[in-house]
Amino acid sequence: MTDIVREGIIEKKIFLIRGLSIMLDRDLAELYGAQTKVFIQAVKRNKDRFPDDFMFRLTKKEFENLRFNSGISNLRSQIVTSSWGGRRYLPYAFTEQGVAMLSSVLNSKRAIQVNIGIMRIFVRIRKLVSANKGILNRFTQLEDKVQSHDKKIRTIFEVIHSPLDVKLLFPGKPFSNKKAIRDVINSCQKHIYWVDKYFSRVGLDWLSESINTGKVKDIRILMSSEKVDKKFLSLYKDLKEELKRDGVKCELRVIFDKKLNADIHDRWIISENLCYNMPSTDTIARGQYSEVKRTVNFPPFDEWWEKSKNI
Repeated sequence: MTDIVREGIIEKKIFLIRGLSIMLDRDLAELYGAQTKVFIQAVKRNKDRFPDDFMFRLTKKEFENLRFNSGISNLRSQIVTSSWGGRRYLPYAFTEQGVAMLSSVLNSKRAIQVNIGIMRIFVRIRKLVSANKGILNRFTQLEDKVQSHDKKIRTIFEVIHSPLDVKLLFPGKPFSNKKAIRDVINSCQKHIYWVDKYFSRVGLDWLSESINTGKVKDIRILMSSEKVDKKFLSLYKDLKEELKRDGVKCELRVIFDKKLNADIHDRWIISENLCYNMPSTDTIARGQYSEVKRTVNFPPFDEWWEKSKNI
């Protein structure tokens, strides 16, 4: 690799936001050898390739927290000066899937080389965290001593422990990836609540193949209206009738409220005392780098469900 994509350089440019490993637009533009403004324009010309789980804009609070916690004082320049692209704005964050998609937008040898280097670092970070169980044990001992302290300390330890229950999905392994999703669905009991704004037909296939109808009696799917077409509706109705014969109630609601649609950034499969952060069904189907991660942070599904509408 050239100097610009050395591992040490890339590692310092990966941050944790909303439970996701992300890279900022300015840092990516620098790695690709482009001005930030030009970089963002190229992305926006291909906005259909960058759904919310690939790219999102940081909130002001997220930006300030990142600047404070990372110790990088010059992050403020992205807002208060024009040196990062000629305009003032909160930065865009690109998830691992979003970075992978960039190679198809910035079609150059440099972009390909940079993306290979970044993907290797993303994978290595996960392996290092999972491998260092000795460090995690020390954190556990410390955690026992501070259980009565501030709730924010508890949250930090929850994040530290969560990588131990992560299923990694890789390109070139369609059968292994599919098995990982089927295992999650099959482990559910009583109900399956699936939140995915970009839920697609493959999600219906995985449900039909993997649900344990002896344990699950209620399925609710919450998605954006833009992914609902005649073919999808036909498949959904077929699955609904088939599950009904097995004593399983299947419902689907769509999000019409613009604010709610904007507020939901992640995807989940929720069951009895079980919750997984999921990639979008399209991301899995495309065979891109992603992960399935068990979490203790249950989203307010009932509230979202009540605000949505039956199709």
